[in-house]
Amino acid sequence: MLIHVDEATRKAAKTPHELAMINLIVFNLLVGAALLAGSMAQPDSVIGRFKWAAVAAPLLLSLLVIGLTWLRASRPGQRPWFVAAHWRLSAARYRLLLAAYVLSGALLSLGWLGGASEAEIAAQVRDLSPAMQEMQRHKLESQHLGEAVWARIGVVPLLIAVMVSIMLESGAIYQAGRGEIPDALARRFPPPSDLEPIEETAPY
Repeated sequence: MLIHVDEATRKAAKTPHELAMINLIVFNLLVGAALLAGSMAQPDSVIGRFKWAAVAAPLLLSLLVIGLTWLRASRPGQRPWFVAAHWRLSAARYRLLLAAYVLSGALLSLGWLGGASEAEIAAQVRDLSPAMQEMQRHKLESQHLGEAVWARIGVVPLLIAVMVSIMLESGAIYQAGRGEIPDALARRFPPPSDLEPIEETAPY
């Protein structure tokens, strides 16, 4: 649906999508890069020791941006309807990213199942023969290998969701710039009577 709105309103409507692009390109790609770097780092290296902090920091910033977007979308305030509708559109599209977080987290958790910590293995091998101690050490190394494999698999859903979301938000920026709202959103969130559509477009 194309609606006649002024240039200032169109520019304001781009804001949630531009914020989403920053979130996707900066914070979420950092999460993916941290997961991949951590999966390739040696356990006793600096990257290996701080890999989860490197994942958590951009992830928390991303969740903060998502929360802000949802808050703005749920409280239209004094913003024009067209601007409020685009905040709602951006907030709704974050569901894909949140689903990717859940799926990636589930895959990452598989790498931790059934593995013993280094301290637990050290306690277990204390009274064993040197040959048995070496076998237990290999067990620890294979555990770290399992975590690395699942970390590389777990980053895939996140990267796919980020790429799809970038394409969607790029399209939304274009829509906002030409005064357009997806028909499905306009049906759920009808425009006020003083806003007359210019023409109907295909639903997105």
